[in-house]
Amino acid sequence: MSNVPFHVGQRIKRKRIHDQFGGNPQCGISVSAQVPCVFVFTGDSGEEHGYKDEFVSETEFVYSGQGRTGNQTFDRSTTNGRANAGLRDHAEDGNEVHLFEESSVDDTFVVYLGEYEYVDHHFEERAGADGKLRDEIRFRLRKLSDGSDGEKETVSGRSIRVAAENAADESPAQTTSGGPSYATSQAVRNYALEWADGVCQGCGDEAPFVTASGGEYLEVHHVFRLGDGGPDHPDAVIALCPNCHREVHHGRRGRQFNQELAETLRERAHRELGHVPDVLAEDPEWS
Repeated sequence: MSNVPFHVGQRIKRKRIHDQFGGNPQCGISVSAQVPCVFVFTGDSGEEHGYKDEFVSETEFVYSGQGRTGNQTFDRSTTNGRANAGLRDHAEDGNEVHLFEESSVDDTFVVYLGEYEYVDHHFEERAGADGKLRDEIRFRLRKLSDGSDGEKETVSGRSIRVAAENAADESPAQTTSGGPSYATSQAVRNYALEWADGVCQGCGDEAPFVTASGGEYLEVHHVFRLGDGGPDHPDAVIALCPNCHREVHHGRRGRQFNQELAETLRERAHRELGHVPDVLAEDPEWS
């Protein structure tokens, strides 16, 4: 069983990872002293500092070592060398490797890409942040999935998604004395809450309280209004704390906030499905 509770595609505040599990919040390779894990962070901002990370297949990722200038090393007497050695030697040290990518919406958030393992490395002459050529470590990492607990959790997540897809759009408007009301399918709600895993997908904070039944309280928000004909679909719902939910409906920046939530859903769908579904092809109207 993994030492961290995240699932692939989940959007998390990076600060929350370090608050809960330790590790240096300023480093691309962050070795935790609290749990047996190495947290690896990638993103477009790394290119500003001379790094270049890339997927070479669906399961293999090439990652630049730590150190913005000068030759990169595995010298454990230095901070950068210690981080590089921690990634290279993670199996020997008994540590898991967990890979995260910066969110394109808000760089204080990251998206969990899964558990990986070190395969090998080579040195490549590339320019550092100062423009000078140096020896850069190029790690080759491979995603773990076959037979792991994480894969079982993914299968479980798929079954929840299938149930939500089957229930999608099966909750028609119901006429009441006050006019039409719109019900959210319980299966669609379950999907949004399962993905959030007790964390608001708007602000990244944990649910504000535990309900009488023992669950973490979050509210499910449709980025396309049901009253305007929006779909009750798993790809169009997101779990929010009450404060974020009220802000998107009543706040001055509600429209912008809703657009950001839609982009978060696109990221989630891309990680889970490999593409952005039709339901998210256009930006939602919100006023």
